[in-house]
Amino acid sequence: MEIAKLYLRTADYTTKSACGIYEIENNKGRLSYKIFPGNDELNLFLKKNKDKKCRQMMPVFSAGKYKEYPHTEVRKLTPDEIKQYMSER
Repeated sequence: MEIAKLYLRTADYTTKSACGIYEIENNKGRLSYKIFPGNDELNLFLKKNKDKKCRQMMPVFSAGKYKEYPHTEVRKLTPDEIKQYMSER
């Protein structure tokens, strides 16, 4: 989940919309977290991956609304930037 949060802003910026992190469970009970722009994309993923399911069918985390920030850039964060970003979430 924590790793998915690091990628969420990039997904938001790329799609220009508020994406969400969904909890996906495989048929062996292993949980993973995936980012989707919405339920349509989640349902398409689940249709293609019959061995996976999403119990809640809604994001377990989302920033809410998409917000445009000036000077946004997609790049790898430094360890200090990661700590600051995660503390603000």
